[in-house]
Amino acid sequence: MSENIFFDLNELKSCGKNVIIGKTVRIRYPELVEIGDNVIIDDFTYISTSLKIHNNVHISSGCKIIGGKKAYVEMKEFSTLAPNVVLSAGSDDYIGGIATPLVPMEYKGNAIIGTIILNKHCIVGAGSVVLPNVTFKEGSCLGALSLANKNLEEYILYAGIPCKKIKKRQKEEIVLLETKFKKI
Repeated sequence: MSENIFFDLNELKSCGKNVIIGKTVRIRYPELVEIGDNVIIDDFTYISTSLKIHNNVHISSGCKIIGGKKAYVEMKEFSTLAPNVVLSAGSDDYIGGIATPLVPMEYKGNAIIGTIILNKHCIVGAGSVVLPNVTFKEGSCLGALSLANKNLEEYILYAGIPCKKIKKRQKEEIVLLETKFKKI
């Protein structure tokens, strides 16, 4: 593991083997973050929510995984975030109340504190945004510069704002490659 100036690695809830964390990664609540084996978190990533990262996951540079202490994000095996992705497990509708994390919940408008789940073999393309309470079913992916505000179906590529189905992914090939990878 790398030395880090923005948080103490020993404060992580758990951290597996063969983990690489860039020196400029910032984790606001390290005690709420679990990291599996064979994980890379690239530089300039910011994490401010409860997060569970399973094995063989990559988070590219410039990603934001946000939502506060009560929100939750989970990235299962072989899931990937391309550069500059935002996973926002907490949000607001900005219609009423005070929309800032500096005030107690009773002063906020319609704050949404939720979850984001990326199941196995899910990919989020560069510059995309995922809103609270969205689940990517196994193998689903979101193309670059897209917005996910609803659940994504298994092994389907989505893109657009808001995202729409584009085409099916090759499930059999992906599963076969995973099997071969696990044998090495």
